[in-house]
Amino acid sequence: MPLIFLVDIDWKITIFEIVGGLGIFLFGINLMSDSLKKLAGAKLKLFLEKTTNTPLKGIFVGILLTALIQSSSATSALVVGLVRAGLMTLPQAVGVIFGANIGTTFTSILISLNIGSYSFPIMFVGTFLIFFIKRKKIQNFGKVLFGFGMMFFGLDTMGSALKQLAQLPAFAEMLQSVGDKPMLGVLVGVLTTAIVQSSSATIGILQQLYSTGGVPLIGAIAIVLGDNIGTTVTSIMASVGGTSSAKRTALVHVLFNSFGTILFLILLKPYHQFIIFLSNLIGIDYTIDKFTISLAHVSFNIATVLILFWFVKQIVWLVSKIIPSKDELVVDDVILDKLLLKSSPDLALENVKKAMMNMGNVARGMLEFTYNYAFENDDKAYELGEQCEELLDSMDDKIHNYLVDIGANDLNDKQIQRVAKNIDTITDLERIGDHLDNLFELFAERKEKKIVMHANTKEELVNLFGIIRKQLDRATNAYFNDNQEIAIEIEKAEMELDYLVKEYRKNHINRIYDKNCTEVEAGFYVDILSNIERIGDHCHNMAVNVLNKNFSYHKDSTERV
Repeated sequence: MPLIFLVDIDWKITIFEIVGGLGIFLFGINLMSDSLKKLAGAKLKLFLEKTTNTPLKGIFVGILLTALIQSSSATSALVVGLVRAGLMTLPQAVGVIFGANIGTTFTSILISLNIGSYSFPIMFVGTFLIFFIKRKKIQNFGKVLFGFGMMFFGLDTMGSALKQLAQLPAFAEMLQSVGDKPMLGVLVGVLTTAIVQSSSATIGILQQLYSTGGVPLIGAIAIVLGDNIGTTVTSIMASVGGTSSAKRTALVHVLFNSFGTILFLILLKPYHQFIIFLSNLIGIDYTIDKFTISLAHVSFNIATVLILFWFVKQIVWLVSKIIPSKDELVVDDVILDKLLLKSSPDLALENVKKAMMNMGNVARGMLEFTYNYAFENDDKAYELGEQCEELLDSMDDKIHNYLVDIGANDLNDKQIQRVAKNIDTITDLERIGDHLDNLFELFAERKEKKIVMHANTKEELVNLFGIIRKQLDRATNAYFNDNQEIAIEIEKAEMELDYLVKEYRKNHINRIYDKNCTEVEAGFYVDILSNIERIGDHCHNMAVNVLNKNFSYHKDSTERV
């Protein structure tokens, strides 16, 4: 039992230093994280989406991304958002979450390096870049440096006060109790991290306490285990109200950290001895050195990843059973294999066809969500429609780039025709999504302004939705089955649609004249009609792709000529 010296403590200064130091530390770490995300910009999502096609790649991406933005919670929330939008599959997300848990240990390693003595010059350089350099990227980098310096300054301020508290018998006994009761330590870790919303922050505080010599190693390890459960709160919050896939992603995070905590809690004593062995091996004093906590944090997460990596499929199966899909758009995962580009362009084009069929299914699903939101008062349909729009944009980008890569090879005339028509058709499907998105916004604004739809207006719109529903079904059927008979039917229906749109505009003008509807409602109706007409035009374009044989394709262009 260490000898406790009674000392006079100025409680006002001590409490102010602890509270102020904690505030500076939390502000610094958040400023650094937010500024790093701004530096990366929208490229973060694109980077995640394009480089995580296998769980192993996902792990490395998760490690790199979390080490970069200094927050596993932020990475997990970003991943949940991508899954929620349909831009990432659940197996991809599992790998990134595994990697995020390793990447978050980078902060604890940094804190253990005792950079606190350099915090002032670091903050000065950051301030100089923020106030004297006009370029936005340089200013964001300055904020990263300023936040980095603040983080260590806050830790040092808090640490000096905690060292005084650690000399109080009551405080020392409280710290010792987590060694005698590991479950208490786990609970402390869970609650503090859930409140602070950052495992990096709570582990940083733990490292400062540990350096006083007051916290026993076994208790500190228990707190670290609890921190890993507490950090899952952010991903849970990000999934609330989202799709089943988003909720499953959050559940993966919870299961991963809970499994690791339970396993290492069972093996706490041998794990405790293992950390002592590692500390002695690298020549540090395991009783007070901050790096000891880093060792416990790093080895816990690496070991858990190494164990669970072999059970990714089983984890995906388990979370799918726990959280089943409920009336949501399900899209098959089609991998556009780049190995086929040169070896077999025909197989590559078949791959594209499957991906385009998915795109057609998403467009049809988005049309139904638009109808449900407009006429069935289904508020959830709005969110699902937004996800469809993001998914269509993502699919258009991926398929377009893949088709351009196919076109860069030596193709025969038939293959050239298919590439040209496919590029034209994915553009039509993506623009159908844009017009449906416009309809969502128009119906949302109408609801917000409480504009009551005239009975005749509703009847006309329901009729038009029925026509474009048939048109879109026919267009995808005709294109993917190369059915010219259906394509001819689309051409006839297109003329009927154009006639009805003109007729309904006249009807609405008459309603305004007879004062049966307001001018505000009239403006909405005209915009709605225009978007429906444009959707019909894009369905007609797809039919033309089936009927028209006169295409030519140039490798330096993606336009029809």
